Amino acid sequence: MEVVNSHGADAIRLYLINSPVVRAEPLKFKQEGVKDVVRDVFLPWFNAYRFLLQEVTRFESNGEKFHPDTAAVQASTNVMDRWIYAATQGLIKYVREEMAAYRLYTVVPGLLKFLDNLTNWYLRLNRDRMRGSGGKEDAHAALCTLFEVLLTITKLMAPFTPFMTEYIYQNLQRALPAGHPDKQKSVHFVEVPP
Repeated sequence: MEVVNSHGADAIRLYLINSPVVRAEPLKFKQEGVKDVVRDVFLPWFNAYRFLLQEVTRFESNGEKFHPDTAAVQASTNVMDRWIYAATQGLIKYVREEMAAYRLYTVVPGLLKFLDNLTNWYLRLNRDRMRGSGGKEDAHAALCTLFEVLLTITKLMAPFTPFMTEYIYQNLQRALPAGHPDKQKSVHFVEVPP
């Protein structure tokens, strides 16, 4: 219970799912491993989410209203937008195939690698764009891309980290228009993307 109180149930769950235990191999549980999950996965992911909120607030302070737009993401000509969106689509396909084959031990490493690419590459290289360096339209496209990617990764991570994903989802879904299929009472009621 001490580890849960210190690091959270999601951190323990992700640590165990990403361990040899899933393949019925021995594991010497180490609290340091759970701490590493928080440091290497949850903090960067949460910081990406927080960055989106900050930049949407900044975008809206200029009199514009932020509306997530998948069409803007798909129409973006920015190479980084296209790369992260294509990687997201590839991740969806990979997760669906691996989960259908009950290969849980391969799903989580793929999700974690994607989160690493999102936080260490896409965000770092596009911060200025999201802050408006390329104009309002470019900032909107970059913010829509980040929103779409964060919403998708939140849906994909929901079975593995139910509490963190629910927290993030509850705020993200407020930006979706009424009647949108991803606007539900809980992330756990949302369909995994096809």
